[in-house]
Amino acid sequence: MTISGESRGRVLLLASAPKSSRRRLLDPEHGVSAVAAVGPDRLLQGWPGPVDVVQLVDPADPQAVLARLQEAAAATGPVLVYVCGQLIRDHRQHQVHLALARTTESTARYTALPWPWLARVLSNRPAGTTTVVVDAVADRSCGPLVEADLQVPGAVVLGTVGPPVRRGPLQAPAYTVQLAMLLRGGPVGQHVADLHPVAVAQAGLDSRSLVLGSPVRVGPPLQYRPAPPRPTALPPALPAIPAPGPPPPVEARAADARPAIAAALQAREFAAAAELAAEWERTVLRTGRGHLSPQLADVIEAQATIATAAGQQSTAVERWTSTAEHRLRWTQASDPAVQQAARNALACWGALQVGPERAVLGRRLAQVLRAAGRESSAELVERTAGEPAAAAARRPAGW
Repeated sequence: MTISGESRGRVLLLASAPKSSRRRLLDPEHGVSAVAAVGPDRLLQGWPGPVDVVQLVDPADPQAVLARLQEAAAATGPVLVYVCGQLIRDHRQHQVHLALARTTESTARYTALPWPWLARVLSNRPAGTTTVVVDAVADRSCGPLVEADLQVPGAVVLGTVGPPVRRGPLQAPAYTVQLAMLLRGGPVGQHVADLHPVAVAQAGLDSRSLVLGSPVRVGPPLQYRPAPPRPTALPPALPAIPAPGPPPPVEARAADARPAIAAALQAREFAAAAELAAEWERTVLRTGRGHLSPQLADVIEAQATIATAAGQQSTAVERWTSTAEHRLRWTQASDPAVQQAARNALACWGALQVGPERAVLGRRLAQVLRAAGRESSAELVERTAGEPAAAAARRPAGW
């Protein structure tokens, strides 16, 4: 029996796609089933109170979905809303909608759930108490999607949106499958946001996929390994970043170890994966131009992803910062790889606890952000280097 006034968490699992097999691109029931198999204590990690789990599969009425969202928003404990399905835009207002059972391209405005409804309802909750996880595929009508299309003020929004696909067999929600597996089998204490980068890396997403709130770059299944224990002293910063020079000379390239690392990690053989990554680094240093080898950036980037996936934020910040520094030696600041590395470093830095290490890493990160043309982000890091991580994370980064 629920005691009056008792705080309760809420998990809302929403699976929705057009019922017509001709219009259905994704298998949302598969996603809900995978998440439902995860214990509520893992979905709302760290919440000691009771949790209500509600599943809503293939609803047809937008108002009925809105009512469920309002119920979730009224919860006094933390809330996780999982959305799996297809996204579509209406032709008149061009708003993004979640397609429901009766949705067609011509009726989206009346039969689909407008994303602004979801955002408005959940934005009324206290900041930091709401997580929205999305695994969706975009309809052709969506056109180019950007992360701002699916933001929810005050909430953490994570997930992926796949590009439009041709009609064919239903797609499995690969990101959800990976995330659910990590939540079930990972160590206690890892939140959904901690495991999100790993799920993205292992899902084998289309390179055109939109990743929401992720500090990893989309591409082939990316390898990760637990980072080694942090040294007591931080490694020294690299010398000042020089202006981009001419293309590097042709050099012997070490074999790419990422496929082997990925195979080891799929088997959860973390020690083997770590050794493969270390051997890759040694080979690159031996066969290339040492620490000036352009290929070393790929190694450092893999190490950064590894640290992020393992939840070792300090190492992740240092490695992402090093990735950006190294790539800036050979390319322009506007290069997407440079921008992504700098953005990832900033995202991981924002999760650090206040302390001397955070301040030292922040000073180095600010230099990289300026070199990448992100002055407002650099100023943010400098202003908040001594603030608690939660306070800094709430400030806009200017990206």
